[in-house]
Amino acid sequence: MEKRDNSRIVDSLDAEIISGSGSYPGIIMNFSEKGLYIVTATANSIEDIAPSTALELKCNLPSGEKISLNCKVKWFQTKTSPHGISFSMGMGILDPPEGYKEFIRTLK
Repeated sequence: MEKRDNSRIVDSLDAEIISGSGSYPGIIMNFSEKGLYIVTATANSIEDIAPSTALELKCNLPSGEKISLNCKVKWFQTKTSPHGISFSMGMGILDPPEGYKEFIRTLK
């Protein structure tokens, strides 16, 4: 089993993944100060995402604060259906901003 530096908090938060010229709406399913797991809505195609890809994740915290997280893809999985492609992935958060760290502390 994979060992993590920080325990995960199971909760959900709407988010948007920005990678290259692509933008994908999704839901963060669990998170910690240094990582998160996200699933996306169905899209017609996926571009520019693979393990080790650097990308931006934007979300609004429950406080209303808008946060932008620089992340690196740790693992990536796609699922194809008649409606298109959805994906899930685990990401490491690079240098999390103080507002995000404070949000995590309120959930522990």
